[in-house]
Amino acid sequence: MKEKLSELKSRAQNLRYNDKKELDDIQRKTKMFLEKLFPMKFTYPGEVDSINFYPSYHVSGMGSGPYQEAWSKGKEELINLLDTRIEEADILSKQTVESKPKVQVVEKVVTVEDHSKIYELNQEIKALRESKNLWQKMNWTTLITIIISLLGGSFFFGKYVGQVKFEKEKIDLFTENQDLTNLNDSLISVVETQNKKIVNMIEQLPQEPIELEGPLEITISFGGPLTIFNGNVLIEAEEDFDNAILDFKGILGISKTVNGEFDTLTIKVSKGDRFFFKDEESIIWAVNVLDTSIDVDLELVKK
Repeated sequence: MKEKLSELKSRAQNLRYNDKKELDDIQRKTKMFLEKLFPMKFTYPGEVDSINFYPSYHVSGMGSGPYQEAWSKGKEELINLLDTRIEEADILSKQTVESKPKVQVVEKVVTVEDHSKIYELNQEIKALRESKNLWQKMNWTTLITIIISLLGGSFFFGKYVGQVKFEKEKIDLFTENQDLTNLNDSLISVVETQNKKIVNMIEQLPQEPIELEGPLEITISFGGPLTIFNGNVLIEAEEDFDNAILDFKGILGISKTVNGEFDTLTIKVSKGDRFFFKDEESIIWAVNVLDTSIDVDLELVKK
């Protein structure tokens, strides 16, 4: 099982930027093997989920820098976590081996010097058995009393040991539950703090003017639509490998040339492309595609 963690560590070290499929497979298998290796450590799988590979906030026009930085930081945290659990598994394995008692074999040699003495001793034992019957002289009342006392003592001793073990397990579970509660409270506090920061940043952003000669830089997330021109135009972006598919609402049409036919509302673009769209007031806007790797960064210029 420890070798599986080593393989996952190697895969994490070779993880490429924004390889979401590989990251998901590494995280799932890491949690599975941690549950197998450390069944009593309930918080270990949760540590994998707590590693962030993306920024906790998004601001229009911030580019890909914060995404790459968050990805790199998350990758290092995942590698360090795997390395720590591998060393812990080594320590537990060594402790298990050292705790096993060593079996010593001692050879004992008994030398019989005179067989005649053994024969005489056997004869004496035989005569003693014939003269004294042990079972006839035994006090059965005393023997039964001793046996009952031993059985009763064994029962109460076993009950005491079982109760002590049960109480210890209850204490361990209570402690682990407290740790999980404290961890959950800490996570809630961090989320609330980040949300407040995002709200403050959004409130401080300037209102987008509807009258603009250009250029106007906008960022469209693959996770949700964006409105421009005070909500008159809606743009949605769909990821298509290194390209992006843009869908417009609230305009007359899109064209790849300024003199072309503006007869579509959807266009497939990649970094470095240029196209044009005509708004509902028949004003033509030139659009330069700056980036399509993480989000779609566009530059709008009024013609």
